[in-house]
Amino acid sequence: MASPDKLPGTYRLADGSKVAFADAMATWVPLAYDELIATARRYHGVVTYLELSEHVQSISGIRTGVLLPNWIGKLLEEVAKKAKALDEPPLTSLCVHQDGTIGPGYAQAPKSTIDAPGEDIEFYAAEHRLLCYRKYASDLPLGGGEPALTQVERERRLRIAKQTPATSPRCPECNIELPRSGICDDHG
Repeated sequence: MASPDKLPGTYRLADGSKVAFADAMATWVPLAYDELIATARRYHGVVTYLELSEHVQSISGIRTGVLLPNWIGKLLEEVAKKAKALDEPPLTSLCVHQDGTIGPGYAQAPKSTIDAPGEDIEFYAAEHRLLCYRKYASDLPLGGGEPALTQVERERRLRIAKQTPATSPRCPECNIELPRSGICDDHG
C-alpha cells in the first residue's frame, strides 16, 4: 500500500487503490441510510456528521482525504432523496453538527414532508426527528413523544437565556415561558 501522503483523494483502505468519488458515494449512501434508520430506533438519538462519515468509511473500506464539509452534505442530500423516494420520514434530521445543531442548510434538504421550516430551524428538525422516532423507535414514551432539541442545543439555549433578560411571553400565574402554542399548559 502507498504511504499515507501518496494515497489518492478517495481510496480503498485494503490496498490504497484509487476509487472514483461517485463510486464511493454510491457505496456510502445505503450505509448512511441504514445508519440513520438505526439512529432513529433510539428515541432522541442523533449522530454527528463526523460519526456518520467515519461509519460509512470504516464499513465500506473506502476512505477519502476530501475534507468532511466538502462531501458530507452531498452524501446527506443523496440519503434525503432516497428517503423521499421511499416515503420515509426525513432521516437526515438525525444528523447534526458536533455542536448539536442541524444548521441552516437543513431548510433546503429534500424531504418527504410538505411543511415549511419557519423561523427556528432547530425546532423544525426536532419535529422531523420525532417523525423518525415514531416510525422506528421502540422506546417512545406514552403518547408518542415530543419534538426535542438535541441535548447540546438545549443546554446552549439555556445558557443564552440565563445571560439575556426574558423577552418571551410568560404565563402570568406561574411566570413560566409560554409554549409555542401561546397557551399556558397549566392554566389554558
